[in-house]
Amino acid sequence: MKVMIHACPERMWYVEQFLVPSLEGAEIRIWNDTEHRGNLRSCMDAFAACEGEGDTWHIQDDVLLCRDFLRKAGAFPAGVVVYGFCCEYFLDDPEIFGEVYMPDVWHSFQCVRIPDAWARECAEWYATRRWEWESMDLALPALEATNRGDDAFFREFLQCRHGEATAINARPNLAEHVDLLIGGSVLHQYRDYQARAYWWEDEDLVAALRYELRERRLGSWAVT
Repeated sequence: MKVMIHACPERMWYVEQFLVPSLEGAEIRIWNDTEHRGNLRSCMDAFAACEGEGDTWHIQDDVLLCRDFLRKAGAFPAGVVVYGFCCEYFLDDPEIFGEVYMPDVWHSFQCVRIPDAWARECAEWYATRRWEWESMDLALPALEATNRGDDAFFREFLQCRHGEATAINARPNLAEHVDLLIGGSVLHQYRDYQARAYWWEDEDLVAALRYELRERRLGSWAVT
């Protein structure tokens, strides 16, 4: 199974110490935005770099993966987009799950599987600015101007280029959003709510992560 972790330098400690060990057995590629190209541009660079004709799970650097992630993530049919994270705050409808048409796919990029060919096609669609005349979403120009909205661009790409296909909204969810436990949101620094997964079943893992992070902080203070 191929996994690409989309990371920024400030979160590499969490990626290396927590995410990578939880993915033992996967073919992992870390896309670290060391040049700080930002949300949208870095994502499209990562999509353009996806090789082959298989599928890749794209994981953000601020998530906690569910118990037995590799087995659950590997159970989906090949060649299909799979959204593994649902959040009402991100305008997802939790009651729309399973196989869905593209207008009903969830939104967030916390955990999503994408066919590599489609990832490259999306990067080209963005770079050639075909979205300007193919998409009816009036928010895209503003998102591009602020270098945000990688998930919105991909969602529009699906509808414009693959509207006849279906995707999967996975219930239970495969990842939980833990950005507030590891320093807060990088993209939305002033968000005052917890953007949690609606169909998350492994709350004990969140508690364990919170405890370990607390113990590490206490240990570091004791050393200093």
